[in-house]
Amino acid sequence: MNACQAVAEHRPDDVRRVYVRESLLPAFGAFLRRCAASRIAYHVVDDAELAKITQSTHHEGVCFIVRERAPVALPALLAVPGPRCLVYLDGVQNPHNLGAIVRVCAHFGAAAVLIAGSDGGVSTSMLRTAEGGGEWVEVLGVEPGPAPLLAARAAGFRLIATAARSPQDLHARRLPQRTLILLGSESHGLSPALAQLADESVRIPGTGKLDSLNVACACSVLLSEYWRAHPAA
Repeated sequence: MNACQAVAEHRPDDVRRVYVRESLLPAFGAFLRRCAASRIAYHVVDDAELAKITQSTHHEGVCFIVRERAPVALPALLAVPGPRCLVYLDGVQNPHNLGAIVRVCAHFGAAAVLIAGSDGGVSTSMLRTAEGGGEWVEVLGVEPGPAPLLAARAAGFRLIATAARSPQDLHARRLPQRTLILLGSESHGLSPALAQLADESVRIPGTGKLDSLNVACACSVLLSEYWRAHPAA
């Protein structure tokens, strides 16, 4: 529901069709009147029909068919000047983790999520989990390997990785104004080659009883620290 409301607010002209449960008509009333005026079809349906349309039981009573956002090229993303935080994911493909990360990025103002070896990672599951965050954050696939990271470094970004045994405490210094956070999958972590490419490795302080956090949780801690240091970004 939050994902659909975010689309209705930020790019209503991209909506092509709406399916909605009768009980949600008041929540979407203003937008549905706009749809009617623009001759965009909307249908009042029951949950069984929504499950068929969405191929999911997690539709929360509403489904939008929406035109995809125009993709942003990596060079254009890196060329934006000033303080900026991006997140790079190595081997993170689970749509629920991706959606949680996009949601965290939207909350803390990270501009984009770069997914190595992916066509962009945008799926209905990811967008649902992001709870509207997908309207605020660019999500794009990049080629695996060092090339995107070297391009980011050339654009003035510092590459920050995490390591459970790093001597550098995350909270002991300010993260750079232009930061690219590198995160790996929970099963394998960041690949050794990419970890070695990082400009710095930091440790998220804690009890030490566990080796690592869920990747979305780790992302939240890191972005919270970036926001603390650069709230205007």
